[in-house]
Amino acid sequence: MKQYLFLLFFCFAALYAQQPIEKVSVQLQWADQFQFAGYYVAKEKGFYRDAGLEVTLQKFDPKKLSVDEVMAGRSTYGIGRSSLLNDRMAGKNVVALSAIFQSSPFVLLSQKSADIKTPQDLIGKRVMMTSDFQDTISVRAMLNSQGIRLDQIKVLEHSYNPIDIANGKTDVMACYISNEPFVLKEKGIETNAISPEAYGFDFYSDILFTSETEVRNNPKRVRAFVDATLKGWEYAFANIPETAQLIRKHYNGQNKSLNSLIYEGEVLKTLAYRGDQPLGSITVDKFRRISDIYKVMGIEQNEKRLDGLVYDDAARQSVMMSVDERSFLHMNTIRYTSTVTWAPFNFLSERNPPELEGIAVDFWKLIVERTGMQTSFIPSPTLSGILEAIKTKTADVTLGTSISKDKEPYAIFSKPYATFANVIVTGKTIDFIPGLKALDGKKIAIAQGHSVAESIAAKYPNITIVGVEDTREGLKLLSSGRVDAVIDILPVVAYLINADNQLNLKISGTTEFNFDVRMMIRNDYPELKTIIDKAIDSITVAERQRILNRYIAITYEDGVDYTWGYIVALIAFFIISIFIYRQFEMGKYHQQLLKMATTDPLTGLANRIRLDEKLLEYHQFYERIGRTFSVIILDLDYFKRVNDTYGHLAGDKTLVALAQLLRDNIRSIDTLGRWGGEEFMILCPETDLEGGKQLAEKIQLIIENYNFPHIHTLTCSFGISESREGDRIEDVVGRADSALYRAKEEGRNRICVA
Repeated sequence: MKQYLFLLFFCFAALYAQQPIEKVSVQLQWADQFQFAGYYVAKEKGFYRDAGLEVTLQKFDPKKLSVDEVMAGRSTYGIGRSSLLNDRMAGKNVVALSAIFQSSPFVLLSQKSADIKTPQDLIGKRVMMTSDFQDTISVRAMLNSQGIRLDQIKVLEHSYNPIDIANGKTDVMACYISNEPFVLKEKGIETNAISPEAYGFDFYSDILFTSETEVRNNPKRVRAFVDATLKGWEYAFANIPETAQLIRKHYNGQNKSLNSLIYEGEVLKTLAYRGDQPLGSITVDKFRRISDIYKVMGIEQNEKRLDGLVYDDAARQSVMMSVDERSFLHMNTIRYTSTVTWAPFNFLSERNPPELEGIAVDFWKLIVERTGMQTSFIPSPTLSGILEAIKTKTADVTLGTSISKDKEPYAIFSKPYATFANVIVTGKTIDFIPGLKALDGKKIAIAQGHSVAESIAAKYPNITIVGVEDTREGLKLLSSGRVDAVIDILPVVAYLINADNQLNLKISGTTEFNFDVRMMIRNDYPELKTIIDKAIDSITVAERQRILNRYIAITYEDGVDYTWGYIVALIAFFIISIFIYRQFEMGKYHQQLLKMATTDPLTGLANRIRLDEKLLEYHQFYERIGRTFSVIILDLDYFKRVNDTYGHLAGDKTLVALAQLLRDNIRSIDTLGRWGGEEFMILCPETDLEGGKQLAEKIQLIIENYNFPHIHTLTCSFGISESREGDRIEDVVGRADSALYRAKEEGRNRICVA
C-alpha cells in the first residue's frame, strides 16, 4: 500500500513540477487561409505547447489593425507588413521578430475585361485596399516610380470579397497573388495582376512582430514563440497537401477548395525561401533600404528609430536556424582544428600569450558569434594531421580548405566564404607570365594538399609539380633556383614574400584556377554544414572586406630593421597594387566581354544569347506562379530591297533607327532584342496575347508614320504568342514565329496572333 502511495505522491509532484503554460495571442491580418499555415500547424501539432505556450489565434477583424492590437496589449503578437517601419517612425515601439515571406505576394488585381495592366491604368480607378496596404512600401514605391500619386486613385474600403471585381463594386482589389487569382479562376473569372515586383520593388511581407515591452519582460517566451512558429512553417511547407487538409477542416471560414489551398501553399513556399534565405530571415539592413526609399518619396525617416526595430536576439544571432539545428548546437560542443602555420589564414600572433588569428580565424569567429555555438580548439601541427582528425572524427570542422576527391569519402564542405586567384611567383628577372601554358617543361612547387596541383596536373601534363610541405618551403626552393615557380593564392604569397624579405621574388602572373576557401566538416554532421552555410550567407561584403584588409598589409615590429621593413612593405604594396590594378582591368575587360557576348554590336540591343536567357527567366517565372508573358517577333518587310537599292550601309542605318524607335516605345520592364538579321523580338512580362497585340498595333502605327533615313518609309510584319500551361520555351517562340510567317504570307504589314 505504501508503495502505491509513494507512486501517487511522485505522480502529483511531477505534475505540479511541470513548467507552467503561458498564455499568449496572435492577431491575424487577414481571413483564414494558407497565409497563416505555420501558426495553425504549430498549434495543432503541439509545437506551441511543447514550448510551454498556449496560443490563441485571434481572428481577422477588418475594423482592427494588428499593430494597434499589439500596442494596446490586446494581443501579444501580430502579423504585419513593411508599413511597420512607418509605425515605428510614428513612435509605436514595434519589434520585428521574423519575416515569413522574403518576397511580397502583394498585387493589384482586376478583371481581365477591364484592361487594367499597368500602374498608369489605375489613375481614376476604384481600388479596394486597407490602410496598412496603402502604407506598404512595395505598392507606394511602384506608384511613385510611375509618377502616380495615391490621391489619383479612388481608394475604397476593402470588402475582402474577391468577387467584387467582377460584380462592379470595384475596379481593382489589393490582394495576394497566391490566393484571389486562383479563387476567381475557379469561378471562371479571368484576371490581370499588377505586381510591384515586376517594377523592381520587392520587400518583406507577413512580418511577425511584438512590442518592446514583451521583448524586454519576456525574452525567453519571445524566443520560444518564434522558434515554435518557424517549426510550424517548416512543417507546413514540407507537407503542403496535409496542411491544406488541416486548414480545410479546421480553419476554412472562406470555404476554399483543397486545390486552392494547395496552390496557395506552393506559391507562398517560393516566397518564403526566396534567394536562399533561411526561413524567417530578417535584417536591419533590408529595413534600412526600405527607409531610404521612403526618404526618396519624401516621407520623413528617423535613422535612430531603426535601432531596436529588429529583434535583438535575431540581430545578434542573425542566422535563423531550424529547431533541429538549434537542438544540434545545444547538444554538441563544436571542436575545430587548424594548423598555426598557414599565414595569413591561421597563425599564432606575437602577443603574449600567443593567440590564433588570421583570415580563416576571423571568419570562424563571426560564424560562432552569429550561431551561438560552443567551441573548443584542437591544434594540429600539419595538414595531414587535420585530415586525420576529420577522418577519425576527433575534430568536427577545420577552418580553411578546398574540395578535392580524396577528402570526399569522409568530409563534407561548406559554401566558400572567400575566393582567391592562384598566382605564379617567379624570380624578379622573369617577365610577365600570361598563363600556365608558358610554364610547360618547368618545375613548379606547390604545397602538399593544395587542390590546384590536381587541376594543373590534369590540364598541363608537361609541367613538373614538386610537392613541398608548405609554400614557405617552396619559396626557399625558388630563391635557390631549384624550382622555376611557386603557385599559391595571392594572400599567402604576398604575406610570405613580405614577411621573409624575399626581395628577389615577384608575382609574375595568374592562373585560370581560383581557390574557393571553405570549411571542411566531418561527414556525419550535416546539421553543422547547414548552420555554417547559413552563417556564411549572413556575412556582408563590407565585413568580408574588413577581414581581408586586416591581413593583406603587414607591419613590422621589434627585431626587424625598419629601413628594410619599409622597403619591403613598399615593394609588396607595389606588387599587390599592380596585381589589383591588373585584376581591376581584367574585371572591366570581363564586363566588356560579357556585354559583347550578350549585346548586338550594330543596334546595341540584346542579342540572341541574352534573349534566350530572358526567355528562360520568364518561362520559369510562369511555371512557378503562373505569371503570363507574351512574345512579339517583328520582321522588316522587303528589307532585301533596301540593301539592294540603297546599299548595306543604308540598311544598317535603317536597323539602328528601328531599334531606337522600338526602344523608345516599350515599357521599362520589357526586353527588346535583335533575334537575327532583320528580325526583332520583344518579351513582355505580365502581358497576355491581347496586351501583346495592343503593343504591336501601337508600334506598327509609329513605324508607318516614321521618316527613316534614305528609305523614308518602312513597314513590318508581326507574330505574337503568349505562354500557356505545359509549354516549353520552343513552343511559345515557335507559335510567334509561325504567326509571323502567316503575316508574311497574307500580304505583310499586318499582325497575326497564335
